[in-house]
Amino acid sequence: MRLERFAFRKIELWVVGLLLVAAAIGAVMFGAIVYDTTNGKARFGSLGETAVLVAKAPWTIEEVLHEDERMLSQSPNRFPGTGGWQVEGESYPGDLPGYILISRHDGDKRRHVLELYDLTDLSVVHRWWPDANELLADARRDWIWMDYTAWRRAAWRAIHPLLLENGDLIVKDQYAPLFRISACGDKVWMKDDIYYHHSTEPDGEGGFWIATDPAQSDIPGVTEWFIEDAITHMTADGEVLYEKSIVKAFYENGLFHRIFGAGFHYNNPLHLNDAQPVLEDGPYWKKGDVFVSIRRYSTILLYRPSTNKIVWMKEGPWLDQHDVDIIDDHTIAVFNNSAVNTGRGRRVRNVSEVLFYDFETDTVTSPFRAAMEKYSVRTETEGLFDFLPTGHMMLEEENAGRLLLFAPDGELVASFINNNSEGLGFHMGWSRYIPEDLGQRAIAAINTHDCKPDP
Repeated sequence: MRLERFAFRKIELWVVGLLLVAAAIGAVMFGAIVYDTTNGKARFGSLGETAVLVAKAPWTIEEVLHEDERMLSQSPNRFPGTGGWQVEGESYPGDLPGYILISRHDGDKRRHVLELYDLTDLSVVHRWWPDANELLADARRDWIWMDYTAWRRAAWRAIHPLLLENGDLIVKDQYAPLFRISACGDKVWMKDDIYYHHSTEPDGEGGFWIATDPAQSDIPGVTEWFIEDAITHMTADGEVLYEKSIVKAFYENGLFHRIFGAGFHYNNPLHLNDAQPVLEDGPYWKKGDVFVSIRRYSTILLYRPSTNKIVWMKEGPWLDQHDVDIIDDHTIAVFNNSAVNTGRGRRVRNVSEVLFYDFETDTVTSPFRAAMEKYSVRTETEGLFDFLPTGHMMLEEENAGRLLLFAPDGELVASFINNNSEGLGFHMGWSRYIPEDLGQRAIAAINTHDCKPDP
């Protein structure tokens, strides 16, 4: 009875008004503390950290409730059965040179794994099990925008791993710190000064080019959420040799309207997803140039760092493409996601495919189109391809959790399905073809290590 009398007792109107004012002031103060902390000022110490945790609670709870779903592929029931390699035809050709470095989320272990497979028999040579909890334990946590829910073992991905001759790997997640890990998966170094994302492309001399973004853009007038895409050339030790904002390169080359047109302002105006260095002079490019893939305008461009010039640019016919590779001295190939959005959500129009552009004839062809249609290759985002010296093509259908190996005539040789033991598909992480000589040197170095058993 006492509780009932207390719950239903009358309260003066002025008291209600005072409580509402106090609540409003408290909400403003809470927001100010969260804003101060997330902007790196941290003037409220542990109180600020607690406030940020409280503010993120709804998203954190949602992540926990959907923990088992986050890393599922876009259509996790698309491919029945358990995962692994599946050979097409009566026998597998045992004369393919090199290796494939598969990057994937292991749905049974609930963590990311990198596996080096020998292409002669599709046997696994080595596995890396980087522990995101340990890798990111001392990473900075004052980013203006960052998905910290991905900073844990069950959600972190090793995107487009780059194998070094000593068995180390260069890895990172999307818009996250960059790591060099050892043959046993331990951290060698970490770079958390800027955001690293998408592709990591070798420069032919032991270093690499990578897509990056500054922690905060210094362009006057932009918001703190503005993404200023850049390309960065680094050594295997993490030293920066060159970096250039492609956003700035756009308006320095007379393309200001592409970045800041008022009618279509976008905080991510380019969405740069590949920086492919040119390693040899050709009739249409020079050594040191960089092909850059810009998803926002379905654009491939050729940038010349030596002169700060965009010397060539082509919009389409690829749509929301990822990955551009140099095929010969007058041809490039582009992974065409063929992703469209007519106002009813993103979808793949027909199939994703690999398009060839010939500078000499100014023509676009799709020599593997029939194979893409036959095997219903579709990935709205991400995805890539590599060509073997034999003309075989490795293609990762990332959203589907599938890797395909095609013969030069388009016939499917083998596929890798990233299913768990229950038959559910999980995300990939931008796999890579490894040339035979590099793979052999790395394996020899790896064999000198005494790594822990697989978890």
